[in-house]
Amino acid sequence: MTRIRVQLIRYVNLLKKRWWVLLLLISTGLCGAAWFVMQQPPAFRSESQMMVSGQIRLGDSAAVYSEELVNFFGTQMALMTSVEVQKRAHARARSLRPDLETEKVELSVGQLPKASIFVLRAVGKSPDYAQVFLNSVMDEYIATKKEMRTQKNESTTVAIQDRLVVLEKDMQNEEDEMHDFQKANSIGFLHEAGNSAGAYVERLGQNLAELKTENDLLGLLDLDQNLDRQNMAPATGDRGVSRLESLAASFGPLSDYLKAKQLVQQLKSERDDLSRNLQSKHPAMVAIEDQIAKGEAILQTYRQQSVESLKGKGESIRIQIKNLEGVIEVQKAKALDLSTRIAAFDKIKSKIERTKSQYDRLLTTLRSVDVQKGLDPDTVSILERASAAQSVRPGLEKLLALGAGGGLLLGLALLFVLDKFDDRIGSFFEFRDKFPENLLGQVPREIGKGSMTLLVSNDPRHALLESFRTLRSSIIFLPVDGARPKTILVTSATPGEGKTTIASNLAIMFAFSGAKTLLVDADLRLGRIGKAFGIDAEIGLSDVMRQRINWREAVVPSTTPNLSILPRGKTLAHPSEHFLGKVTDQFLQEVYAEFDYIILDSPPVMAADDVLSLAPKIDGTIFVVRFSSSSARRSRTAVNLLMQRQANVLGLVCNDVRLAEAEYGYGSYYQYSSYRDVAAIESTEPPNRTKVGA
Repeated sequence: MTRIRVQLIRYVNLLKKRWWVLLLLISTGLCGAAWFVMQQPPAFRSESQMMVSGQIRLGDSAAVYSEELVNFFGTQMALMTSVEVQKRAHARARSLRPDLETEKVELSVGQLPKASIFVLRAVGKSPDYAQVFLNSVMDEYIATKKEMRTQKNESTTVAIQDRLVVLEKDMQNEEDEMHDFQKANSIGFLHEAGNSAGAYVERLGQNLAELKTENDLLGLLDLDQNLDRQNMAPATGDRGVSRLESLAASFGPLSDYLKAKQLVQQLKSERDDLSRNLQSKHPAMVAIEDQIAKGEAILQTYRQQSVESLKGKGESIRIQIKNLEGVIEVQKAKALDLSTRIAAFDKIKSKIERTKSQYDRLLTTLRSVDVQKGLDPDTVSILERASAAQSVRPGLEKLLALGAGGGLLLGLALLFVLDKFDDRIGSFFEFRDKFPENLLGQVPREIGKGSMTLLVSNDPRHALLESFRTLRSSIIFLPVDGARPKTILVTSATPGEGKTTIASNLAIMFAFSGAKTLLVDADLRLGRIGKAFGIDAEIGLSDVMRQRINWREAVVPSTTPNLSILPRGKTLAHPSEHFLGKVTDQFLQEVYAEFDYIILDSPPVMAADDVLSLAPKIDGTIFVVRFSSSSARRSRTAVNLLMQRQANVLGLVCNDVRLAEAEYGYGSYYQYSSYRDVAAIESTEPPNRTKVGA
């Protein structure tokens, strides 16, 4: 998002700067479009209005079919402007006005908002022919709709009749199929037999379930448990126990076992009664014990016979189950066959009913279409006949819009191309993309003030003042090992980037802090330090380099306390040779001992080799980049050249920065309204500063 925002800001600034390009190209496009329109032959336009609506009603009680409004109106407009209608309109116009020459007419149709009213416009070279042609178009449109409706009714009638014939044949074939089926099958017998077969299969299934239950109980229960079920039969209604009871009454072993068991139980009961009064060795007790022993022996014999009898009974039940399952399968197949034939009959009957219903509906529709033939389902009326043709310039608005739009697009494209070829730095994003080096400070733009003047005590330009304070702090508190830089060279890539002003104001700021500062004009070709401070001296650094005078003789005190100026002096043809000599080394050693800070203004890097010869001898170099002016490519090349010459580039300073783009927000200092008053009070007191970074 930041990249997009910065790019948009760049384009907005470009538009503000080059707005006249867009205005010029738009004006050119408008003039070209107007000229093209004026070159066209004169034309005349006639207008008329029609109201069109329609619906189709099928049958006396049938629903009304209405086409969607969007589709309906679009269809009518296409029909009005169709080739066939226009062809017939030309023929009608020739028959009505044979004296008029046939010509090409441009026909357009529009619709009034929220209404079914169409506005027709005809534009032609002849006013009379345009009017006649427009009236002919409306008449031929109405005639065409009537013909289409008649053809549609006829085609609908034929289609319905053809379908009725097909349905009659289908009904006849289906009725023949039903007769053949009825001959082969008795429908009444099929329904009765089907119901009987289903009930019979259900009864067989119940019997099979009872036999399977009886068989399972015989296998799970022993003899006594099966006989106990007989005693429980009256209470539970167990049909299996009833079968066992009847079986016990029919077969001897089970009956004898039950009788012997009852006899033994009776003897044991009598023994228990006698034991209350008699001893166990009493003859009566001995006799009854013998009877019980004999009865149990007989009971065991009957028990074995009864078990064998129950096994035989279980085998018989299993045979019955198997036979019953076979019978059920046969009956199921028979019932399924009956159900299939009944379903086939119902299908034939349903098909006949559907065909007959469709036949009746189509017959009703056919009668309705015959009734509707004489009715007009559409409402078509001419509200206004064609008006007298008026002189117009066809396509004027469209051509003017195209001309303005074309000029605008061409202007934007031209600005885009210019922006691509323009590599000047316009924002911090572009700056950071090209220069990863340390950013020492940002000097804001002074709007409407011409060339920037030097800072003074109690300067009202608070944003500018704070920017140089920040630059001074950045230099003082640089994260370096050992001694901090005292000699500082200020340079840039090309002339006009503000390096002289920044060097001068930076020296002033060091002087404000109480540091003894020397500002040296090291641009021995076009140096302007003396002019900036109002110093008119004919001697300077150039005379020092030529060893004509001592540097102390050329130093001039400034109006700013603690600040001394060493002007340029006369120009030198080849300053780089002097900077490489021992004179420069001696000069730097001497001023290094006497001043806290030495600020040197040098020529641009790309203009001459002077700064590349001097920079390696200086503690640190500050490189100036001016927004909207400095070339990113040239500035990058200049920084690389300084680094190749082993110059200590402390960082970069951005000059001419808009307050809205400044990272430090210097514009907020304008909010401190009491700042001036406090500064004014302090200015009346004598300065008591200590040296910074000495």
